[in-house]
Amino acid sequence: MAAVIYYINYLLNCYLYKSLPMKSILLLAICLFTSGVSFSQNFPKGTLKYEITYDYFFQVNKEDLMGTQTEETVLKIAKDYSIYSSVNNIKLMELTNDLKQSGIMPEREAIPNTRLNYTVTKNFKNNEMMYSEWIKGDTYMYNQTLDKFNWKLEEGQREILGYKCKKATTQFAGRDYIAWYAPGINVTDGPYKFHGLPGLILSLYDTNNYYQFNAINIKNSKSFFDTAIIAAKPIFLSKADYATLKKNYRVKPSSILNTGGIAFPKEFNDRADQRAKERLKYENNPLEIND
Repeated sequence: MAAVIYYINYLLNCYLYKSLPMKSILLLAICLFTSGVSFSQNFPKGTLKYEITYDYFFQVNKEDLMGTQTEETVLKIAKDYSIYSSVNNIKLMELTNDLKQSGIMPEREAIPNTRLNYTVTKNFKNNEMMYSEWIKGDTYMYNQTLDKFNWKLEEGQREILGYKCKKATTQFAGRDYIAWYAPGINVTDGPYKFHGLPGLILSLYDTNNYYQFNAINIKNSKSFFDTAIIAAKPIFLSKADYATLKKNYRVKPSSILNTGGIAFPKEFNDRADQRAKERLKYENNPLEIND
């Protein structure tokens, strides 16, 4: 099944912006759902213990202070695993699953927007991390062992959301980070790929303050969560091949646009390449400097 998530999101956007008549949208939806191929994978699942919402601040261009952005992200923690993504990305995946099962379009105002189309799943039982990202039509995924962080415990205390936090520093993917973790919460996890401190990370930022993760809400949870919410059939790659794919996409985005079984017109590809190149040239400050 190629590019299922692309077509579902396409339908959702057509519905949201009224760019196609409802009859056409429903016909496309029927074709999609009747031609889909089922997919199953041993994704971790289980009852959650905590759900932590972070205010994620990021500056995609080093020189443009006015170009900073924020988005709410969430870390869902169970006994043996956790999953981290943007709040809206998880909502979109849930809507996608509901749409695939029911064929009923959600209300337009219920369709979220997000700039963060990735999820990070840590499987502590197997010492593995699964990174998945939706890129122009497909979900690409790679697995690896959990990153090892050389944390240095520092002097200093701070209170965050009523929890006494201690300071730690580390380096990751070309950046120096400061973290504030809560020893009172017996969880060795944190936002994004970060983990390994003797307590939950409630605040994390690089020393240039280009990227910041600040907890704004912590709640106990007993809800069941299945990380197979990653809705599309993933294309599994090695981490090295994923890095190559991303680099190629930056050079020629249309090379990925045309992998979903639809041949787009040359004019469409050229415009997509030009717009993407301009955007990606502006976005010169990635979260991970070193792949």
